[in-house]
Amino acid sequence: MKTEKFYDDRPYDTGFTSEVVSCTPGKAVGTWQLVLAGTLFFPEEGGQTPDRGTIDGAEVLDVQIRDDVITHTVRREAPFAEGTAVHGTIDWDHRFSNMQNHSGEHILSGLLHSLYGYENVGFHLSDNTVTLDTSGQLDDARLLDLERRANDVVYRNVPITCTYPSKEVLQTLSYRSKKEIDGPVRIVTIEGVDCCACCAPHVARTGEIGLIRILDCLHTASNMRLTIACGKRALLDLEEKAAQLRTISRLVNLPQEKSAEGVQRFADEIAALKEENRDLQTRNIRLQLSAVPEGQTGNLFRFTDPLPNIAQRNFVNGLCEKTSGFAGVFAGSDSDGYVFIIGARGKDARQAASLLREKLSARGGGKPEMVTGSVHASEKEIREALSALS
Repeated sequence: MKTEKFYDDRPYDTGFTSEVVSCTPGKAVGTWQLVLAGTLFFPEEGGQTPDRGTIDGAEVLDVQIRDDVITHTVRREAPFAEGTAVHGTIDWDHRFSNMQNHSGEHILSGLLHSLYGYENVGFHLSDNTVTLDTSGQLDDARLLDLERRANDVVYRNVPITCTYPSKEVLQTLSYRSKKEIDGPVRIVTIEGVDCCACCAPHVARTGEIGLIRILDCLHTASNMRLTIACGKRALLDLEEKAAQLRTISRLVNLPQEKSAEGVQRFADEIAALKEENRDLQTRNIRLQLSAVPEGQTGNLFRFTDPLPNIAQRNFVNGLCEKTSGFAGVFAGSDSDGYVFIIGARGKDARQAASLLREKLSARGGGKPEMVTGSVHASEKEIREALSALS
């Protein structure tokens, strides 16, 4: 028995009454698999997550469709009796958000198809993210143009209709579809913009979408994935980013429209300071190395504040030239632990790493000439562990 899809004709309804066809235990304790004669709950289908809500006060955890039978997973102590009438309530905020975003995606996909001949090859509408995969690529300028054109469709407030055309009419239509469909085909038409096979609820007019934004674009070898937000989701994204911009504006002490200049100024200053710091580190390492006599036979270990990897490695190489024993640099602190690099000329540096693993649970390894790793211990504990090296 197929489930009657009330949401096809009544996408704006939030409540309905229907008869229980079956109710069987769910996989989780305290859940039931409920099938009704008809439902307003849109199931997970077409790349979109299912509706939320309640049935006779019981939370609807999931909604799935198979062979046109819609099953609701509900949390409830006792099962529903077959043949009884139940009342369902849709979470309208969630439903309307999905309607806004799905309709917005149709506008973008329709424009991509009409302007560039690109096909929609993937779509996902979750409770947090909306992504659209298309068969071609656009640069930033064309993406901005696409977004503006999509919002022009919103401003024109054109109608969106959902119909089941007859086979004869369907054969005359040019519509988008990602797969072959057996049986009746539901066509969603956005006047002058798009005609597409789709099973989901949509807004009645494009003006209800409010706003369409392209948040991000990921390019693959030949395709691109757009992350989008429409309606209230787009507004919330703008509010969050506006708050970030206000904070940045205050931090750089410039008007919001010049915040990027302030951030660039800070970035340049940081880069200059980093370069200055590298020069100081190099000079300090040279001074320390100059204080070590040539021809040492013992082990040389130095403990420093955190260092860039290349500076630490150069320090170790310099120490190795001073001694025939082991040489190592531990960069960090007793409280945070140390990153180490240990080298040796004519010895196996892996002996040092093995000792640190055995006695202090250090991590790391490498080749006989040089090992790297980390250890969470004090300088005293590390020196005591390495005292066994010969």
